[in-house]
Amino acid sequence: MNSKFFLLPPEKQRRILSAAYRVFSQNSYRHAPMSEIAAEAGISKALLFHYFTNKKELYLYLWEHAIDMTRQTTREYHVLETGDLFEMLRRSLAAKCALMRRYPHVCAFTLNAYYESQPEIRQAVQASYAAASQDSAQKVFARLDPTAFQENANQRKLYEEILYAMEGYMLVVYRTGQIDPDKIERECGARIAFWETIYRKQED
Repeated sequence: MNSKFFLLPPEKQRRILSAAYRVFSQNSYRHAPMSEIAAEAGISKALLFHYFTNKKELYLYLWEHAIDMTRQTTREYHVLETGDLFEMLRRSLAAKCALMRRYPHVCAFTLNAYYESQPEIRQAVQASYAAASQDSAQKVFARLDPTAFQENANQRKLYEEILYAMEGYMLVVYRTGQIDPDKIERECGARIAFWETIYRKQED
C-alpha cells in the first residue's frame, strides 16, 4: 500500500473507502470491479492502483480498517466501561449504528467478507476475525458482573446466543439492501430489552 493515500485530505480518503465498502459489500471479491470503485470515488482506476497495489491489498485494508473503526467507536461509546451486559449491548449497538451512519456499507462488507469463498481472502479474514473475536470476548468476560444474572444463567452461552441472534438479524437486514441505522437501533434495542427481562436477576 502506498503511504501517499494517508496524505490525501480526510474527505477524499473517506470517499474512496466508502465507494470500496459499497462495491465489495454488494459483490463477491472476484466480481467486484475496481473501475466501479474508482468511478464512484471520483478518481481514475490508475490512481486507485497507485494507492493500492492490487484488489487483494485494498480488500484486506478495508477489513482491518473496519476492525480499527469498530474498536475506536467501542472506546468512544464506553462500551467496555460497564459490567452490565445489557448496558454493554446497548452501547455496542449505538456504536455500531453510529459507524453505519458514517460508512453505510461497512457492516455489510464485514459480513460479506466473513463468508467470502476466495481462498486467499477467506484465510486472511477468518484468521483476523478469530483473533479479534477472542480478544473481544476476553475483554467482555473480564468485566461482566456475574451477580446481575439469574442463578441458572450460563454467561458464556448467553453471550454467544445474543451475539449469534444479532448477527443473524443483521445478515437478514443487509440482504434486503435496506440499511436504516435508526430502524436497526430501535429493533435491536427492543431485542436487548427482551433478553434483559428474561436473564437479569430480579431484585428481592
